Amino acid sequence: MGRKRGVLWAAALAVAAIGAIVASDAGAQSIIPVVSITVEPLTQEVDASAGAAQAVYNCSVFVEGLPYVRYRVNLTADCEGWEAACDPSSFVFSGTANNSFHATVNVPAGEPGGQAKYLTINATVSTTGLPLATCSTFAVLTTRQSFGLSLNSETPALAVTAGKTASWPFALNNSGNGRDTYSISVVNLQSYTGNGWLVRFNRSLLSVDAGDTGACTVNITPAESAKNQTLAFQIKAYSKGASYQCMTVEATLELQLTVNAAASGGGGNKTTTPKGTPGMEACGLLTALALAGLAGALRRG
Repeated sequence: MGRKRGVLWAAALAVAAIGAIVASDAGAQSIIPVVSITVEPLTQEVDASAGAAQAVYNCSVFVEGLPYVRYRVNLTADCEGWEAACDPSSFVFSGTANNSFHATVNVPAGEPGGQAKYLTINATVSTTGLPLATCSTFAVLTTRQSFGLSLNSETPALAVTAGKTASWPFALNNSGNGRDTYSISVVNLQSYTGNGWLVRFNRSLLSVDAGDTGACTVNITPAESAKNQTLAFQIKAYSKGASYQCMTVEATLELQLTVNAAASGGGGNKTTTPKGTPGMEACGLLTALALAGLAGALRRG
């Protein structure tokens, strides 16, 4: 208890001394020191896909206080759950100081790519244990993202009747290390829609987490006038995340599609089977007459 009282008395005497200095010099600075922090770079990227990674920021803190007063600056860092620290974490000075230090962030191995977290750097200035001023600044730390995808289907071939609809299921796998969005389309779509076909996806944009698979379906309706044919129907998907970074990451998948022409409506001429050969009755009559004539001639003779 006596020790605590002694500390409080020392603090009170220090404040009184500071007040006396300020009172003796009307132009003296305020008892509250001025403090500011700078950090470089403001944004940084690390790759933690193969193991733990570390990001280092070069920082400095400027403090302007009263002369003859002993100040302490405590430095801390926080990066939204990742281990972060300042080195050195504190220093002592009198009057004015401009000290350099490093802020370090340790990123655990296997962190998903594409994350962005704020690094907060704090400075607290105190004297005789009494906090007088604080300052904070920020930087951004992101994890590097790799991009990849594959398309596959358990249905390599389909048959459909012209005018009817065939549904082709397929799957898209995200082989990158972060969540990504993919755009899906038909290769050379105009060659189908320009000839009266209907081609529709159940989704043309698909977002998939790293290592996961998304299911899709494309419905294909050939024109009613389509003829018998077998063709290679292709779809394509590309990574939008990669395109934002001026990279092209895409994949294609092919279906062997057989189109059977629609059945005829029955409007043609019918073919009938005759009951007999035309002219047979007339031919028999002529034969009978000829035989009768021959018989008369023989009697006359």
